[in-house]
Amino acid sequence: MIPELNIRPGIPEDASRLAVLATQVWLHTYATDGINSDIAGYVLGELTPEKYRRVLSDPSSAVLVAECGTSLIGLAVVKFDAECPAGNFSSVELQTLYVQEHFIGRGAGKSLLMAAQALAWAKAHAVLWLTVNAQNARAIAFYAHLGYTKVGTTHFVLGDGRYENHVLIGNTALR
Repeated sequence: MIPELNIRPGIPEDASRLAVLATQVWLHTYATDGINSDIAGYVLGELTPEKYRRVLSDPSSAVLVAECGTSLIGLAVVKFDAECPAGNFSSVELQTLYVQEHFIGRGAGKSLLMAAQALAWAKAHAVLWLTVNAQNARAIAFYAHLGYTKVGTTHFVLGDGRYENHVLIGNTALR
């Protein structure tokens, strides 16, 4: 556990730090074969301060940040009124849960997930659903350990590639 860990709502002033954190985690997780044009295009187009400013001001979304002292080490994005691709399991999506590599296994991810689950239940009386890359064994094990189960499959499209993702649903007992 991280002794100085604080989970709080994101604020507009966090946008640049959120974009950098998301870029670092996304590249570490998915650019395992280097940087090709599809990866560069995705990062430069999707993981931007402008995008995070929009998400932070979107009333149908919530951003939670994990801080250690004054530094951001993780983030979670919750989207309300989001249709689950595997059926009518829930309408609240955990769109993103990123924790900086140096803090994996120290409680930041679990704390963010628990805060996101509490928010989903408080605001929508719903459990979370999410997608996770089918090749991301560490993330799949993390979610399974916290009571998430696979309810379907979808695909993430990046350029000409289609990447299988598992659709997971939270356990109603976790509310």
